[in-house]
Amino acid sequence: MLLITVGLMLIRIVESVGEGVTHLKPGDHALPVFTGECGDCPHCKSEESNMCDLLRINTDRGVMINDNQSRFSIKGQPVHHFVGTSTFSEYTVVHAGCVAKINPDAPLDKVCILSCGICTGIGDSNV
Repeated sequence: MLLITVGLMLIRIVESVGEGVTHLKPGDHALPVFTGECGDCPHCKSEESNMCDLLRINTDRGVMINDNQSRFSIKGQPVHHFVGTSTFSEYTVVHAGCVAKINPDAPLDKVCILSCGICTGIGDSNV
């Protein structure tokens, strides 16, 4: 049985950052995003695409890119990540390229929709 921590649309407050992460610090308000950007691949450097070669949507990966391991477990069994965000958990671990820092004054209950709702829904319906 494959266990997965799901979730896309939440705001998080950064608790800690890994080595080499420079655009975030503990206490920052952040949006986990499943369409991340590494900043180095041809797609990230293009003005025509945001489909990063490294961090594009991948529903099958379920693990962290750097070591192919999950950061979640239950009773010793790994629990897989969901599209790199897994926001329906009390805490989550995401690749730095899948986090967008936001203004700390932004109302968290309103801007949470930017994490998933806008990037999946904008342009999909006629209003």
